[in-house]
Amino acid sequence: MGFNFRKSFKIAPGLRLNVGKKGISSVSIGGKGARVNFSKKGTRTTVGIPRTGLSYSSFSSHKKKARPQLNSYQQQPFIDTSISQMPPNRSVSFLLGFGIFWMPYIFAWFTLRSGYSSTARWISFIWMVFVLLIVMTD
Repeated sequence: MGFNFRKSFKIAPGLRLNVGKKGISSVSIGGKGARVNFSKKGTRTTVGIPRTGLSYSSFSSHKKKARPQLNSYQQQPFIDTSISQMPPNRSVSFLLGFGIFWMPYIFAWFTLRSGYSSTARWISFIWMVFVLLIVMTD
């Protein structure tokens, strides 16, 4: 039987750092209803209904699927590089853009309230001013 070690530290509201016996094991973002956990092995997303015990969890691995390797005696296909292909147009969804824009404000609102250390409140305030300056320069 072996020993195990696991400790979770609350960094900010909705942000946890999980430490295991081999070091930092994962970072969790979210609250009781929804949480995203980023680890070395992959990303786990969990959505649940508080106080009911019902939840749904999905996992996506960071590992890439290995391509079948060609033997040295197999002929590699010819790829014509003279014709450049235009990459498809990519657009950011409204919900993602909204979340990226408002996340610093939500973080600042939680940490500027009383009950947090003055260091955390100053970091939050400086972060909010920094984001405002970046948004105003565009």
